[in-house]
Amino acid sequence: MTTYQRIVGGSALAIFMATSFAVAGDSQQSKEAEVVANAAIAQLAGWQTQAARKTLEAKKSKYGSDSDFKTAWALLEIQEAAAAGKNAPANSTTTLAQMTKAQKVDAVAQYWEGEYFYQQQKNNDANAAWQAAAKSAGQLVAADPNDATAQFYLGAALVRQKKYDPALKALRLAVRGGFNEAMVNQQIGFIYLFQQKWKEAKDAFDLGLAVDPRFAPMYYWRAMAWDKLGRKDNMLLDLDRYVKLAPNGPDASRAKAILKSSGG
Repeated sequence: MTTYQRIVGGSALAIFMATSFAVAGDSQQSKEAEVVANAAIAQLAGWQTQAARKTLEAKKSKYGSDSDFKTAWALLEIQEAAAAGKNAPANSTTTLAQMTKAQKVDAVAQYWEGEYFYQQQKNNDANAAWQAAAKSAGQLVAADPNDATAQFYLGAALVRQKKYDPALKALRLAVRGGFNEAMVNQQIGFIYLFQQKWKEAKDAFDLGLAVDPRFAPMYYWRAMAWDKLGRKDNMLLDLDRYVKLAPNGPDASRAKAILKSSGG
């Protein structure tokens, strides 16, 4: 006899149906929150901080308690502090750490925690976070290969572990599933940079910037590819674009130094 067959009486059936509808409603709201969080995180990845704040503020009253949303909000506050030349707020880094324990967003929070540690030059912590992200994302992909978000974070985490072939496979599945193309192409560009395939890297960044011309970090990384291709003129143009879009970005100081030394 199934669980359903053991339910007897109108009141028991009513409770069962009400609970089912509530779970379905929670699932739908959670999915909606994931879409908003992904959009804001894509803006943050492109160093579009003000746009990300607008995206999140518009939905905070509805999704503010969702774990995906909390991760995105913490990343927003961390980036705003960095843009202002300040240390990340303690409550934001604490929230990010807490979200790495939230089952639904393990891979997302763990990956970005790794990026945060990397910027703090805490390489061991960064590597541990990326390994955890790859494991969490791998479990999600095994359960649902069509989960584009999980495919992206699996690929991105594997890039950091220098596992380029499986990373590329996951990233291509992510973009086929509808994940942000600019973010995917930046990661593919990283793969080719690390493999010293300079033209392929440049081409990947070209594709990403065609999708989002304001995705600031890709100008910086495309400049590195241009440098290796012997095109200093294009390198300087891209560094200038990067500095204008992200004057306080993580690589802005180096970009400014190169431009200054070149008379720019």
